[in-house]
Amino acid sequence: MLSNTYPRCWKVLSVIALLILVHQIELSCSTSPCINLDLVVAVDTSSSCSQTQFDRLLSEVKALVSKFPIGPTKTRLALIGMSQTAQVLANFDDLTSLSDFNSAVDRLTMSSERAEISKGIKLARESVLNKARAAPTPRLLALVKDRQCAERITGSSDAELASIKSEVAVLKLTGNAVHAIGIGGLWNSHELKAIFGTNYLLFKNTNKAMESAKSLNNKVCPKPACKSSGRTVKRETCFGKSQHVLTVNDSAFTSSGMEVCRQQIARSFQSCAEKHSCYKMERSIGSCQADGNSEIVETLQFLDRKKQSCVTYEEKHKVNCFRASECKDQVADVVIMLDKSGSILSHYSTVVDSAKAIIRSLNIGERNVRIGVLSFNGYLSYSGSKTHVRDLLEMLVNLGDEFDVFEIIRKVDESKTLDKYEFRGTNTGSALKEVKKLFNSKGRRNVFKAVVIITDGGSNDAKVLFQAVSDIKNDNVTLYAVGVGDPDDLDFDELKMITSPESDRNLFIFNKFDQLRHWALNFSARLCMELRPPNPKLCEADVQIKSISPCLSEKMQTTTVNFKYDTVKTCIKHLKNEISNGCKATCVDPIDGSDHLEGESWTNMCHDFRCDSSGNTILPTSVKKCVAADFSCKPIGAAPFRCRNIDGEERENCQCIDKDGEAVLVVDNPN
Repeated sequence: MLSNTYPRCWKVLSVIALLILVHQIELSCSTSPCINLDLVVAVDTSSSCSQTQFDRLLSEVKALVSKFPIGPTKTRLALIGMSQTAQVLANFDDLTSLSDFNSAVDRLTMSSERAEISKGIKLARESVLNKARAAPTPRLLALVKDRQCAERITGSSDAELASIKSEVAVLKLTGNAVHAIGIGGLWNSHELKAIFGTNYLLFKNTNKAMESAKSLNNKVCPKPACKSSGRTVKRETCFGKSQHVLTVNDSAFTSSGMEVCRQQIARSFQSCAEKHSCYKMERSIGSCQADGNSEIVETLQFLDRKKQSCVTYEEKHKVNCFRASECKDQVADVVIMLDKSGSILSHYSTVVDSAKAIIRSLNIGERNVRIGVLSFNGYLSYSGSKTHVRDLLEMLVNLGDEFDVFEIIRKVDESKTLDKYEFRGTNTGSALKEVKKLFNSKGRRNVFKAVVIITDGGSNDAKVLFQAVSDIKNDNVTLYAVGVGDPDDLDFDELKMITSPESDRNLFIFNKFDQLRHWALNFSARLCMELRPPNPKLCEADVQIKSISPCLSEKMQTTTVNFKYDTVKTCIKHLKNEISNGCKATCVDPIDGSDHLEGESWTNMCHDFRCDSSGNTILPTSVKKCVAADFSCKPIGAAPFRCRNIDGEERENCQCIDKDGEAVLVVDNPN
């Protein structure tokens, strides 16, 4: 297939490159599969008569590829210079943009020696095309020559022609296409015929090339085909009681004699039964197989704004069964807080054992995970006739002071010994304030920080806890909470406040303490993923999560999590927390699941929403604008703009049209 379809497309693109030079017309095969290929351009630097002609040749070489979308997953370019010797000026990995290619072209120098084309082809085969992508990505070698002068020895010897034919045959047998392109004048065409038979490109007259360009484009360039045709309905995640619905129609039509694929995207909302989440991170380990390996499956799910859809990525790999539970590449500061209040004493040993299971799973080390463990409660003290509740916080392992796992386990185990205090309250807030100080004094900068709280009831210092949670989140610390015991004793709203906006995944509720053992194993597996730097996909998709906590003590918290690249292109998780006074109803955005307060109006994906006093999201009655690639809003009838197809990929010349009173996005050539 490579020697038929893609050579034809290159033929047309070569013609078009000439047209671009004289600014008469712009045509391309941009709607065909040939936009995704590995292209090697080999330039004969000895074929120009003068430096002026050579400079013109270099300009034409640049124009030759100017219509290709350059990128690691699209068209990749490489450049070779040929005279008596051949040299790779730039390989595929060296060029990531059109400007990189142009800079490499500028390094070509004119030679007065006759070129040996066969050496250039051999070099391309051995040093460049061997690094090309595998099928179905097409691989193409384009040999470019300029006019030759009568004063120079022209043509190639019979031996050189035989070498050219031999090298071309080897390339074609290995799935590579080869083309010869002659630009700008008359010369001996034996080399071109040897390379590509009678189908070489020889441009003696640019006007003739312009006249034939459109017909060649229609006849030769592969016609686009829609990936699918017909009507598709995509119902997105149910947030609250509503969900975003995308209706997609793909169909082919003819424009200016060419078949074009057109995608129309309409948006609406419908009611749904149950709220779901679109943010999870899971890691599962399969059973040990006969080959001594276990399969590990890591799942990442989030809302991709570019695709306007909940997406799921899965990575699978095998490891030796004995090393399946090991975690690598973890870098984090972690503190585990163990509730040692009076109501938990008979089960405290189980709580400690669950903490030990987590510790054993971590990649503890000075440059990896630094661990801190503490127990907390409160006790009664007496001063004359007054009774006071004092904080009792015991630092079992100080953050970053110990890296020997066995020694850490020993110190945590020692806390199972009961002490003299009879009354033990749950002073979670005071303990969390101390953890904040601990991170400030001993935590590392720009390192993921997490706190795991295991408790059996509500706190005895709720107001202190409310402020402490807000403060530590603004220090970019992620909180996990485990509530164990009688549901009547657990303060679910408080635990949800602690873990928002990630309560769906960071809050765990159990009725019995013996459930902690199983939880600790599963949670440890998840931490293998969470304590690594965030997956770049989260930053690429501009993931943002916003939630509002239940009202506690006439106050509410709004917490936002987002993922952004830093200056060195590392994906970083950011938290921001704000406290508001008064209790209000909350509503849910049906597109991304974010929370909003009553009376608030907001816009998302060009839809206007409002939250009423009953906590109902008032949906738009109609859609009057389309979403552009930068998420700005384009009205019906707007000038063509850049947008995204249903897969989130950017496209040019999109339209926003009226269809039965609703705005519909039109994307031509979406594939």
